[in-house]
Amino acid sequence: MRGNLNDNQAKIDNADKAVRAALERKRKIIMQSKQIAYDMLSELYGLDGQELVDAVTAEHTLIGKLTASGMTYEQIGELADDGSADKYGKQMSFT
Repeated sequence: MRGNLNDNQAKIDNADKAVRAALERKRKIIMQSKQIAYDMLSELYGLDGQELVDAVTAEHTLIGKLTASGMTYEQIGELADDGSADKYGKQMSFT
């Protein structure tokens, strides 16, 4: 069965346009998700901009050091809980 090359090229072009449009919608959703996450972190830490980046980076670095020393995420979470001050003798702060 023979088809028309021009028709097939038009179908390919339409498919390419649809893919580009879908990728653009995906990019916009990803950017919205990033903004939502940023807003949530900003509210949680009470910071924004570079101060927020610095606080999150410091927390990430500290958690990395604690896990490298053998602590589990559960133990780290216990350190950060308010009730852990009695258990460990001091309150941990990530900022």
